[in-house]
Amino acid sequence: MKLFKKFLVLALSVSLFGESVFSQTSIVVRKPTGEQYWYILKQAQDAYDFGDYGQCISYAELAKNVRKNQILWEQYTLDQSQRSRAMRDAGDDLKNVMDALEKTKQTKALEIVNSYISTYGESAFGGSFSRLLSFIQLNSSYPEADYLIGRVYKIEGEVEQASRYMKKAYEASNLLSVGDMKYDILYDLADMAKNQLDSLSYASYLEKIGSGRYYTDYEKYLLDVLADDQFYTDTQYMNSMEKIISANDHKAIERFFVLYRSSSDRSLKALEGLASYYENTASIMEDPAKARIERSKALKCAALGTVVAVTRIQTILEDRVTDYHYTTIQDMLKRCAKYPDIIRWGNENGVWELFFTLADTAEDRGYAVFATDLFTTIKECCPEVYWQELASSRIRN
Repeated sequence: MKLFKKFLVLALSVSLFGESVFSQTSIVVRKPTGEQYWYILKQAQDAYDFGDYGQCISYAELAKNVRKNQILWEQYTLDQSQRSRAMRDAGDDLKNVMDALEKTKQTKALEIVNSYISTYGESAFGGSFSRLLSFIQLNSSYPEADYLIGRVYKIEGEVEQASRYMKKAYEASNLLSVGDMKYDILYDLADMAKNQLDSLSYASYLEKIGSGRYYTDYEKYLLDVLADDQFYTDTQYMNSMEKIISANDHKAIERFFVLYRSSSDRSLKALEGLASYYENTASIMEDPAKARIERSKALKCAALGTVVAVTRIQTILEDRVTDYHYTTIQDMLKRCAKYPDIIRWGNENGVWELFFTLADTAEDRGYAVFATDLFTTIKECCPEVYWQELASSRIRN
């Protein structure tokens, strides 16, 4: 830990030194030399992979500083380019500006503009040069570096610092080179928030949630993951799932698993987490009306989560089993037992628990037939013995 703190001081010194030297130069006239920021970040990632966390932070902070200086140079270069008469006559139209840059042989400025257009597309700037300039200014943030630093702090148990860096990364997630990294950031933030929530005493938890509706960071981050899920955000779709379950007859379970499919794999853990969260919240609420609302949300999250899981399993089986097509949920779950990797994936993503939670919340909502049928299915077909036995204990004779 002493070595880690020593490297932290070094990393912060590199960052502060770089900024102080750069801030003394009000006019940037040369392109920054040396290694590019993306390569420095790669060195940071390599250090992280080797467990050299102090060196990782040092490189990551340096990458952030180099990127910031790169953006300042780009801003300066484009600002200088606008001083010519041809550029002033071009106005704000991006194509006219690019033509003017080419005619006036301002190669560096044109290269900068082309690099952003090739990366993000001309439509991202609406054909406006001023919008491009605004985007470049915002581009000085380096969310990948902030996220990596946050991961180091998380490993070291520095939750407050980890959250601070990861929140910065999430706020600048529109700049991520790989857009889906946003969901990794959110899941890490949610994981830390959940651990903080779990560390609260029962009385404190009850005070925060039982006395009213309190949105914890854990819930908020998982909801942010689901904000891009077309099915979760479709109220009619979500309500229709509960309507099928509420039919409460022996055909409901198969109608449900035949009618619904979703390929939103990245939503699976969020749905599993929220289903359990809402179920636990309902169990400690004193107001029955508020508890019913939480149970309804738990049911819908568990329902959509199982739909995502079934869709994924069906895709895997179709790839592996000749002429396979879905027939019944019982047949599908029995087939899973033949594949250790599917069982492992189900355990890691809380899939088998989701099936149990769906049955549990259906029972809480008064849909006893659906609940019993699903508990029976889990007992007879789930590839994990633990959930078989737990489901068996819930079946009423």
